[in-house]
Amino acid sequence: MTIEQPAFGKRVRESRRIQGLSQGDLAGEGVSASYVSLVESGHRIPSLKAAKVIAGRLGVTLEELCEPEARDRQRTHRLQLVGLLVAARSSQLAGDWAEARSQLDTVVRQAGDGGFDEVRWEARWELATVLDRLGADAEREAVLLKLLNDPITTAAQLMRARAAIELADLHRRTGRLSDAVTFAEEASGAAAGLDAGRPEHVRAQVVLLTAYVESGEWHRAKGLGDALLTEVPSITAEPLRACALWAAAGARHLGGGSEAVGLLAEAEELLGGADDVRLRIRLDRARALLALATGDASAQVLLERARRVQALDSAPPAATWLAALEALAVVRSGAASPDEAAAAADALDPSALGPVDRARCTVIRARARRAAGQEEAAAEDFRAAAADYEKAGAVRLAMETWRELSAPGHVTGLDPHAVLMP
Repeated sequence: MTIEQPAFGKRVRESRRIQGLSQGDLAGEGVSASYVSLVESGHRIPSLKAAKVIAGRLGVTLEELCEPEARDRQRTHRLQLVGLLVAARSSQLAGDWAEARSQLDTVVRQAGDGGFDEVRWEARWELATVLDRLGADAEREAVLLKLLNDPITTAAQLMRARAAIELADLHRRTGRLSDAVTFAEEASGAAAGLDAGRPEHVRAQVVLLTAYVESGEWHRAKGLGDALLTEVPSITAEPLRACALWAAAGARHLGGGSEAVGLLAEAEELLGGADDVRLRIRLDRARALLALATGDASAQVLLERARRVQALDSAPPAATWLAALEALAVVRSGAASPDEAAAAADALDPSALGPVDRARCTVIRARARRAAGQEEAAAEDFRAAAADYEKAGAVRLAMETWRELSAPGHVTGLDPHAVLMP
């Protein structure tokens, strides 16, 4: 039991006056009237024995006299919530994402009950990051939607842009491109008033450009990509500048430009020292894919690098992408035997990828099977890829897939399936 002054003395005085008692009435058993006066003024912290005597004289429990004030309770509760936030961050640094999730869930629940809206907002934001690490897309979407509609977010365009960016990226990765475009446009609108080089402004443009490219709105993508390239010099953060160049490269390729491979090379130089390993690996794949599809001189070097990266990453998506690049290399060589093409197709299993990437790799497998003379299996793959594209909302890519199914031989000219966005 902790007796805190002056809160304890204040309650003693208030209770005594309400009951019409004097300080002398509380005296007894080693407690004098002057001692009571010192306690009430906060100049003396009573012993536990004396405090019990005073409480008994007042006819209340010692717990009632020791209960902290509402302001003190609120401060204590805030400190407890902040302590949980710090603990959750420590769990994240240690890689214990499940424990971090549990701690943040507790903060969100208790902060809501106590009226600490800003603490709850921060906990939800961190929870969205943790859920991303855990691959809990449905739960993450629910958290992000609550953030987007939170009064704090509504009142701050910067916060709204951040939440909308995350929702757009989540919907894109899970194959819901129509919703991705909607949230990306909302993010772009919210960030419109920010400086051109501001991270939220750039990220909003990148996620919108990516959504346009993958959903097939290539005419919009070209204009946005050109505008984004003019803003690149004002972007100070190198990883962010790299993503801007990367996204613009995709739009340039689909617009018929020949500088896309060069833009990706420039992006890779900027991203070389970034901490986000997943992003760097994806950019490596994007470069290799586009170089192979366009016959660029760097294709074989990039393919060899992809082989070295895969040796360090045993996850199914890494093996799938390497197999896709190997199959595309076989198809594009034009000199592979039917047996080599068939082996490349058999080694490629796109099932571990997200909807749009799965469709992309299925098209590559279909080409390998067509090169192997397995036309029926190739047609089945083309149809499966088109169905995946259509389900995700990538209607333009689905149309291109149906067109390739109906046309024998290899693809010539622009390859729309060779664009891998950030």
